[in-house]
Amino acid sequence: MTPKRKRARPGDLLEVRTPRGLVYIQYTYYSRKPYREVIRVLPIFFTARPADFTDLVNSPRAYFAFYPAAVAASQGLVEVVAEHPLSPEQEFPAVYRRAGASNREGRVLAWLICDGTKETLVRELSEEQRHLPIASIWNHEALIHYLTTEWRPEQDIGLPPEPRAPAAPPEETKVEGAPTDRSRHVRHYLYFATARVGKAVAAQLAAQGYEVTSRKSADGRNWLVLAEHHVRDAGQAFDSAREALERMAREHSGQYDGYEMES
Repeated sequence: MTPKRKRARPGDLLEVRTPRGLVYIQYTYYSRKPYREVIRVLPIFFTARPADFTDLVNSPRAYFAFYPAAVAASQGLVEVVAEHPLSPEQEFPAVYRRAGASNREGRVLAWLICDGTKETLVRELSEEQRHLPIASIWNHEALIHYLTTEWRPEQDIGLPPEPRAPAAPPEETKVEGAPTDRSRHVRHYLYFATARVGKAVAAQLAAQGYEVTSRKSADGRNWLVLAEHHVRDAGQAFDSAREALERMAREHSGQYDGYEMES
């Protein structure tokens, strides 16, 4: 076991609170250029923190995923609860896959199989390739979703989620301008006193899955960080994202200056 701390490092066991109980992930790898941050998901639900993690970290059901664990720990989204030495095969996936081409509906048309510096393009995954880790960075909301639903890499063969078909209200009850279930593009504006702080925040937001623009503000006196993403209207997910950005701005002595949402 190790004392509680905010700074996560490879080998740490991180506790994640989900609607179904506690789940643990192990932080295994970090590189700056190219940016890579890797965890091993240890997919078992607990009602209380175990006293020993040895059996858990050696579980054959563990799988690799890409997640900004260091930022998540510093923000209190996950908690460092223990540390356990990593064997070489537990640090970074020897072979993994990533989307090579997708259509407008989100269906993956081809995968890149990455083995060291070698990349092989395949249109159909073999049974073995379906079990490979997927190089796609999860934000914290995605982590909670995948843990709660017991997702595994072999379940993802590149098909987009089934579209929902919400029941439309009767024609006479429709309200002009009522919210719809389509995705909306949102821009959040954050300002910081120095470029150093602004660039550091921009790197954290990019690691969380935002599209980020970082530049000197129009007045030339501050540093602008423009964070963009898509949401399903102004619901709970949007509120959580906005509150997290406001908190991040305060923690770095900056200012959250609002957002724009496409109508």
